[in-house]
Amino acid sequence: MSQIENEYKLVEAAFHSKGPPYVRWAAAMALNLQTGVPWVMCKQDDAPDPSINACNGLICGETFQGPNSPNKPALWTENWTSRYPVYGQDPRFRSAADLAFAVALFIARKKGTFVNYYMYHGGTNFGRFASSYVTTSYYDGAPLDEYVKLLLAFCL
Repeated sequence: MSQIENEYKLVEAAFHSKGPPYVRWAAAMALNLQTGVPWVMCKQDDAPDPSINACNGLICGETFQGPNSPNKPALWTENWTSRYPVYGQDPRFRSAADLAFAVALFIARKKGTFVNYYMYHGGTNFGRFASSYVTTSYYDGAPLDEYVKLLLAFCL
């Protein structure tokens, strides 16, 4: 799979009448590349055929409306194992049981066919700025945190 945009729907309204035409243009541009792989638009309920609208989040078995066409699979492209650190907020982690239940619910309720865990490893944006209110340590609640990744890099 390849991805067109990421969660554009969250900002689409800010572009008023130019938002929906952009979605159609982006999908057509990607399809014209003729890569031979399915194209996905995450959190884009109006993803034009044949691009696939996909869910991102913690509980897609509850929040995902489902594919916007009967010929599209139900995909969960970001099953969050925790939330990224935000200044002033306590870290929020998910148990393995919670993750497993969420996946089972997605498969049962939405006929889910694909789940991608986001993210399997965290990291640090050394020497760079993070986004607003987000620390430069990214996703430290992932199964492999940034320090394990660094340790492995030095050992190899």
